[in-house]
Amino acid sequence: MIHIYYGDGKGKTSAALGLSIRACGAEKKVLFVSFLKDNSSSERTALCDIEFYESPQSVPFLFNMTRQEKDEYSKWVRKAVEDAFSSSADVIVLDEFLDAVSLFDKDEIEKLDFDSEKEYVITGHIKNDFLFDKADYITNMKKEKYPFDEGISARLGIEF
Repeated sequence: MIHIYYGDGKGKTSAALGLSIRACGAEKKVLFVSFLKDNSSSERTALCDIEFYESPQSVPFLFNMTRQEKDEYSKWVRKAVEDAFSSSADVIVLDEFLDAVSLFDKDEIEKLDFDSEKEYVITGHIKNDFLFDKADYITNMKKEKYPFDEGISARLGIEF
């Protein structure tokens, strides 16, 4: 089944991690791939058996990337997606994938082959018609108030 957590509110990655921990507790194998994030998020050091796919060491916000940075990053994204879809994991989390989808051509996304025996968890901010049509669960995380809007930076252990 395909789960989507999207929107501007906090909690998309947290919900995906919660599902991942639950799956680990049920002895399922989990692969967690983070797009548009580096390796500094605290969940990567938690003591549970989730395989975290290695991210690039530094990733600027997508809207700040130059064309060259986008081209380079899209190579990593394609490899990560290929590895995720060929993984033997029972649960595959594609964190912030809805945003990374903008680096793909429409036909590339439509060729993604979701295995009906696996769970896919996809997060991000942007709706994607193809992925939304395929999804079994869709949850919109709507922001009402957020400290970042007041200039408060992300905090270790809370937002990352």
